Amino acid sequence: MGPSGHVAVGRIVKPHGIKGEVAVFPLTENVERFAAGSALWLSRDPATDRGLLPVRIETARLHQGRWLLTLDRIADRSHAEQHVGAYLLVPREDAEAARAEDEWFLHALVGRPVVGPGDEPLGEVLDVVETAGAPMLEIGGAGRKPRLLPFVREFVARVGDQRIEVTPPEGWKEL
Repeated sequence: MGPSGHVAVGRIVKPHGIKGEVAVFPLTENVERFAAGSALWLSRDPATDRGLLPVRIETARLHQGRWLLTLDRIADRSHAEQHVGAYLLVPREDAEAARAEDEWFLHALVGRPVVGPGDEPLGEVLDVVETAGAPMLEIGGAGRKPRLLPFVREFVARVGDQRIEVTPPEGWKEL
């Protein structure tokens, strides 16, 4: 997320109980990020490294799709309430090291050029829109109207470090 040296792995959505436990919406599929003993950074703004607070997970359990965490720096419910909306971060290099070869951080795709069959320039990724189904790449630029393309193997042939190669469905370019 942004020029920060960190990547958000979760967001505190609410306090849970009276002893300082927090409910965290995961922004990663890597469940090891939320293991007891893990060191994370707490931040209001994941796009910057200013104001980072180091925290350690004391207890962790999965509950209804969210993680319930006890963090060493949050002692009670009122303190937990002050951190609602804050992000839990890991250093970018740790996140990159844990990423599989065919996995991508969606925010890292923004700005990347997109080409179609025969290296036809289609624009660049303007944004990534997360939907209930699959993430959607918003592709546009250079006088082109922005269009959405599902970020799925059917349409995304290859994601490289310098560009994304796609095979959009018939009629997509005319939208």
